[in-house]
Amino acid sequence: MTAEPLAAWRAGDLYLTAVKLTNRTDRPLTLDPRRLRGMWLSAAFQHNRLHKKGDEADTTAVYLISVRPFEAAL
Repeated sequence: MTAEPLAAWRAGDLYLTAVKLTNRTDRPLTLDPRRLRGMWLSAAFQHNRLHKKGDEADTTAVYLISVRPFEAAL
C-alpha cells in the first residue's frame, strides 16, 4: 500500500491530515484503524475496503486527528 499526505489543517490544538491510500497488491484489503502507525487521537477511512490494484476502487483516504503535526505524529 502507498500512503500520500494530501492536505492538513490545524484547529486550535488539533491537527487533521487527509492521506491518500492506494492498494498495490493483487488482492483486496480491509483497512483497520487499529493497525495504523503513529499517535492518532482518531482515524476515519473514506472506505474501509480496497479492491486489488488497478481497480477503480483501489484508492481511498484516511483522515487522521492528532495533537502534533503529521510528520511528528508518525
